[in-house]
This record gives sequence, structure tokens and C-alpha cells, in this order.
Amino acid sequence: MTLSKVASGASSKVIQTMNSCIITIGFSAHHLEVLPFLRASMQKHAAIVLEEPPSPNFPQMLDQSLPIEDYLMEVDSQFPKFDRAMCTLVRWLHREGKSIYQVEPYLEMLLEIHELLATGKTADDVLRRDGLRQVYLAERNATGALIGYYASIAKDPFKLVVEAVKTFARADAMRLHLRAQLRAQAVFELTPRHDSIFVESGYIHFALFRHLRRRMNSQQKLSVEHLLRSRIKSLGGKRLNLGPGDLLTLRFIFHRAPNGALSDLQAARSLIYIKLIATEELIPDARTAPHAEDEIRVNGLVDRLSFDDCAQIFDRVRLADRERALAVVEEYLQKRR
Repeated sequence: MTLSKVASGASSKVIQTMNSCIITIGFSAHHLEVLPFLRASMQKHAAIVLEEPPSPNFPQMLDQSLPIEDYLMEVDSQFPKFDRAMCTLVRWLHREGKSIYQVEPYLEMLLEIHELLATGKTADDVLRRDGLRQVYLAERNATGALIGYYASIAKDPFKLVVEAVKTFARADAMRLHLRAQLRAQAVFELTPRHDSIFVESGYIHFALFRHLRRRMNSQQKLSVEHLLRSRIKSLGGKRLNLGPGDLLTLRFIFHRAPNGALSDLQAARSLIYIKLIATEELIPDARTAPHAEDEIRVNGLVDRLSFDDCAQIFDRVRLADRERALAVVEEYLQKRR
């Protein structure tokens, strides 16, 4: 495993004595509206840890010898507008003297597994490598459960689809737990080099806090910032706008045997939620947070649905587009008053 890093000046100085590093985990989603909050927090720290595996061309992108568009063509980007803006932000932070790291060991190991398989190595070859074995098994289990979920949602009765959701959430939780564990160790290994570190993290990776805290000594400080908390609160949102699917997965991460009825309800609501939530990148302006606003609206709808409500609605929205699904749910809730 490697760390892609560009260090500059005093920020890369190794702290030899007390190792009193301050770590801040900034939890957020990969949406454009989070960037002002992300920038404000990142610039307070000596080092920035990005939530992505190392890319060989990252240093060239940072020092502007490689155009951002050319860099992104070589990166698997799920949020291209956000990633483009993030590249601009980390370039600025680099010029300000910050050390920038790409740290995501799980994804780095997964890429290595794919490369081994592409060169003719077998699954048994991968399993014999201690460093890759856990990642391979976790990914195989989660991918198998995801395929089962996709097959179920296309044809099965509602209750069987709910079971498929829970099966995937359980497998995904195991994968995310390992991912957080590996990343926590890699971040912790940076603490002797810097007096302060900002760690970018998605909401679903809350376990990162637990794993980091277990490694830190009494001279070190760990804090959390939910970067959009104030904006979400001002808009009337709750629980950081987490949807029912994420809540279900987090329950499996932190509780081996979560409450069955609540898990069923969260799985059922998640089947409706995914039909209602916007999937395209929404563009904010200075006064709006369109993704947060959309999540508040959708959570407000699905939070009003019981398990039986979801069962009645499911077949009507299963194959519907978002606009039609929203109309179905709003009409159902209106009639139920």
C-alpha cells in the first residue's frame, strides 16, 4: 500500500516528541454544496487526507503540469462536477502549503485484485495473499448480495425484496467496517508527520471515528465535523439527512443483531426512497443547497410510511421514473389523511 502525497514546507515536519496531532474527520456527501464548508475546514489543517485511492498522476495535477480534465479522464469519477471542483480546491490548498494525501487502502487493494485477475491470476492466488484476502472476501460477499438484490427487485414479491435489501445491507456493513479499519490505520500512520490533519469522509463511514479513536494516545485529539449540519438544520432536516438505506447499513455496522421490526421498516422505506431521490448532480448557488433540500423532502415523505404503506406502494413505483414515483407517493399520503 502506498500513500499519494504532495508535501510542502513546515507542514510535513515530523513531530518527534509528544506526537500531539489533532485529527478532524469531516463527514459530508460528494455534493457541490458542501465545498464552501469543506474548504473552510480543510484550510485550518496542515495536512489533508482525501477519500480516494492514490493516483499516479495526482502530483502532476496538483502542480498544474497536468490539466484537471486530463487527470479526471484517468479517474473513475462518479461525481464529475464535484470532482472537478475538488481538484481546483486541492490545487489551491497545495499552493497554500498544505500536504495533500490520497488515502483509501481498501479501494487501493481492490484495484490490485482486479489487476491480478486481469493478468490471469485466479481467486485462489488472491486468497493466498494475506494483505488482499480480507478485501477479496468482503467484496465478493457484498457484490454477490448486491446482484441478488438487483435480481430480487426486478421480479420478487415485496417481502422477499425487503429480505434482499437486508442481506445486502449486512454484507455492505462488513465491507464498510473493514474499509474504515484499514483507512484508520493508514491515517494514524501520518500522525507523526503533522500537527493537524483533516480527513475527508462520507457519512456512511462513521466507523472511521471509532477505529481512529482506538489508536490515538492521550496527547492526540480527535474531533468530528458534520460539514452540512448547520445548513441541514436551518432547512428543517434531521439526522444529517441520512436516508433509510444508510440508516439500515449503519445499524448493521454498529449492531450485529439490530431490532428486526425497525430493520424491516428501514429496508422497506429504502425501496421507496431510492425511487424518489435525485441521482443527478444538482448545481447550488450562494443561497441554495439543492441536494440537502431534496433529501429533506424525500425523507419527509418516506418517514410517514409504515411497512404496510411501503408494501402497497412498491409495485406502483417499482418500474416508475422519479417523477411518476413522487406523484404516486404524494397522492397516496394525501388520500391517507
